[in-house]
Formats: sequence, C-alpha cells, structure tokens
Amino acid sequence: MKPTRRTLLRTVSTLTAGLAGATTVSATESPPQWDPDTVYTDGDRVVYDGAVWEAQWWTRGNEPGSREWGPWERIEDAPDDPDPDPEPPEGPTASIAVSETPVPPTEPVVFDATDSAGEIDAYEWDFGDGTEAAGDVVEHAYDDAGEYGVELVVTDTDGRTDAASTTVNVEERDTDPDDITADTTIAEFYGDYDERYVPELFDNWMPDDASDYGADTDAIRNNVDDGSLEFGSLGTQALPWVQQFDDAGLPRHASSQLLPWLSVLPEETETPTFQGSGRSVAWDQTAGPTAATNDPSTFVQPQWPTDAIGEADEEVAERDAVHNQPQHRDDWDSHFSLPDEILYNHDNQLLDTIANDVHPVTGDPLGGDGFTANAPMEVTAEVHADGWSGHQVLVFENTSSVPYHLDGAVIWWVGPSKYGKTMSAGHYNNEQRPEPGVGHPQRDIIEVVLGDEHMPERYEGEDVDLSAFAIRLAFHDSPYMFRTAYPGQYWSLEVRTGDNLAGRHQGDDERQRLVDTMVETCHVELRQDLDIERNTELVETIELTNRVAN
Repeated sequence: MKPTRRTLLRTVSTLTAGLAGATTVSATESPPQWDPDTVYTDGDRVVYDGAVWEAQWWTRGNEPGSREWGPWERIEDAPDDPDPDPEPPEGPTASIAVSETPVPPTEPVVFDATDSAGEIDAYEWDFGDGTEAAGDVVEHAYDDAGEYGVELVVTDTDGRTDAASTTVNVEERDTDPDDITADTTIAEFYGDYDERYVPELFDNWMPDDASDYGADTDAIRNNVDDGSLEFGSLGTQALPWVQQFDDAGLPRHASSQLLPWLSVLPEETETPTFQGSGRSVAWDQTAGPTAATNDPSTFVQPQWPTDAIGEADEEVAERDAVHNQPQHRDDWDSHFSLPDEILYNHDNQLLDTIANDVHPVTGDPLGGDGFTANAPMEVTAEVHADGWSGHQVLVFENTSSVPYHLDGAVIWWVGPSKYGKTMSAGHYNNEQRPEPGVGHPQRDIIEVVLGDEHMPERYEGEDVDLSAFAIRLAFHDSPYMFRTAYPGQYWSLEVRTGDNLAGRHQGDDERQRLVDTMVETCHVELRQDLDIERNTELVETIELTNRVAN
C-alpha cells in the first residue's frame, strides 16, 4: 500500500523520535511544509519558518509559533535544503458496507465497496475464513458461527492500493424468529446459553413486580439454571420483545441477557425522572421532541459484549472496555473543575464541529439540519431553574424497534455555560435501572466556553453565555441490561449550570431560543458495531478525558 500524506506525517515523526541523540531530521525523511488547509493531529510534524514543529493536538490553520500556548511545539532546526512542499501521493480509498448482521451460518452476507474512491481497477476480498473474491459488490456465506475479519484491497489504474477492514458476526440460530413461541426454552433460543450468566442475572436482578406482568417466578427459579425455562413463564412482556428484536437481527446473546428486564418492560413510554430539581421548577419553554434530521436507519449493534462466565478477567475487560480506557486526569476527583487551558482552548476540534456540523474525526457532514444521531431517536431540551442556578436537560427517546447499547455513547451540544466548575454536578438518567447507582454510569466530559470571537454566527446574541459540551457515557460493573436504551423509552442527561440562568431575567423569547439552540446543536453518536478504536479516536480528538462519577 502506498503512503498517504497522513502516513508520511506519522512515519517522519516516528523515525525522528527513534533516533537516539539525534538533533535534526534527515533531508530524505523531512516533514512536509506546514499547510494552513491541512488537518494535523497529535504527533504530526511539519517544517515552517526554518524549524520542525510537532502538533500537540488536533489543529488546522494555526500558524506554528504564532501562539505561546498554541498547538505546535518547536522540535529542532529544519534541514538546510528540505523539499519545500512534497506532494502527498494520491491514490484510491477503500470503503466497505455490509448487509445486516449477525447472520446464521450459510446465509449470504452482501459486501459493497462501491463507496470506494478513485479510478479503481480491481477489488480483492479476503473473507477471513480462507476464501477470497473479486468485484465491487460480492456475496459470501460462512459455514460456521464466529467472528470473521474481512479485508478489502482496492487497486487503481496506476497500480496504487488501499485497504479497509471490518468484522462480520455469524451466529447460530436454533429457531427462526417466527418459531419462537411461549413453549420455546431459553436454551433452544440460544444454543450457547449454558456458557452465559443469565441464571445469575435472574438471581440478582429479577424485578419485584415481575408477577404483575404474569411472570411465573417459581418456574423461573426452578428452570433458569439449566435453560429449560420457557418464554411463556416470563409473562406477557418478554416474548413479544424478543420476537421483535430477533426479527430485526439483534444478537441472541444480547436478547438473552436483557430477559430479566424485558419481563417488566411496558409498551408505553415511562415518564422520565431527574436527579436535579426536576420539572417542578422547569421553564415553560421546551424544544422538541425533535427527530434526528438526518433520518438514520435502524441501528443494530452486532458486537454486544458477551458477559459470559468463565475467563472472568477477559470478560470483565470486554464488558467494561469503555470504562477501562485511560483517562488523562491525574487528580481524579468526583467534584473537579476544568482548568482554563481546557475550558478556553478554542483550538479544540469540538468548536469546528459545532460551527460547521461536521464530524470531529472525519470532517464529514453530519447529514442533517439541526439535531443529528446515528440511530433513530428524538430529543427534547428543558431547563430546570432553581434559585440562582439550574439544570440544562436533554431527554432522548429511542424511536427504533431495537434496543441500543449506550456504553461509550458520545453526545455534544451547545448550552448555557457552566464555566468548568464542579463538572460532576450532572447526571445520566434511565428509567430502566432499578436505582440511580446501578451500572456506575460514570461520564467523560468536556466544556469549551464560546467567547464572542469564537461564537458561530447563528448563535450570536443569546442572553446567556454559551459553551460547547460533550459527554461520553462510561459504565462499569453491572449487566448491560441497565446500560441500554429500550424501544419507546427515555434516557436523559442533566448538567447543572452556574449563576447563568435564573440570575438573568430572560423573557419567553430568549428562553425559547436557548432550548432551541440546545436541540439544534445536539448530536448523539452510539458506538458503531461497538468498535472501541473509533470511540477512542473521537475521545482523543475533542479531549474528552475528564471522568466523573454520576
């Protein structure tokens, strides 16, 4: 594969850092000249004004050396005769789209590479099971259950190549969705049941009101251990939900571990509650409910954690992968305040994202006019003002037919400034948790205050100071049935403000504009295929590494 401009920047940085005692970069490996239109990230190196500079975080258009605390650090003198502006090699870009997964063995999966860019002459596929194919759109069926790494290599008319990869989940199905009945046992529904910890879930988390929904609690206690528990014994709720989820392609190990709560999950939407002062002191003005304007399709996350019993350390690491990612705060405190270098870092990519409705990592348009998400949902913005402070609240409803795994979800928006103080004074709420502490829903949070010179034009003139906020949910140490947004149900976020709300005597119009702004700038990004690497890149790009307890 031929190098891109990004690999050139990275390679030069790595080679330079690896030369013990070296003080200069060799001319043959000189970094490119700084380009004001190029995006640079942590570790990229450029030549500018006779010196080599290294980016300390995401930046674009910031001239090296123009600011003492800017994104660039001077490394060394530049070589005497560097290439003034090496052209990055151009070539194809590989892209993979996959039809809905998981699928059972022998059922074809469609692989589509038509979104690949460039004058492509050949598409070569490796399906991860010893078979290969060629073509821009191909089908392949796997003989056995498992997870398969798929790689695509594209070659353009000049012989240049690029590669992309993805993972496909193939899962045994002992019954078809239409064959799941009240007489179907859990072990028949999911063949690997005996390796899972569903019995432990029922022992520890069987809801007290399960019998109110027709659940036979004696049958559950007697038959859950060996998997002979029939769906009919779970009452009126669980079976219809499982049939609906299975028809949509939700992995069966996920449905199995949601069963204790599915037995009491109502069809109607439960009223959300809040840990702050709540709706008793809420403004009359609200915005929404507003559906995601990019009209996302049904979002099935195939790679839910297995939570199996056995190799405990590995399974806990899988279940808590987001929580266990390192945070960058040495002075971890549940009531910390953000330092000024974070709070007023107007080079943070989050500001470009808010101003231009583009993704922080890829720079691609978010695809809608206002609230956007990568799964079907609605958002409502409220303000619960109490005395001289209050809570800005975002309430989300899952409008899809399947549940979403919320662990690692990232949400960003513009709202009334908190000025970086006591960042733990906000909460994650979900009615489908038995009590607020279950699931240990810690959060990673960032706030950047929008000064006048950094305020996007469309938000100028607000009666309150505004900040860009982003939060990532990082759950820990509980089954993921409490980390889940169920169909037709609410989950919400609260962030307490400073003396920035009730202290300003806004009129109705100003209040309405504020909650409208919260909705219009809001974006929700669930982890695609629960991929931890993409989630990590997003977190690092917007410095979302300040963890607090709920």
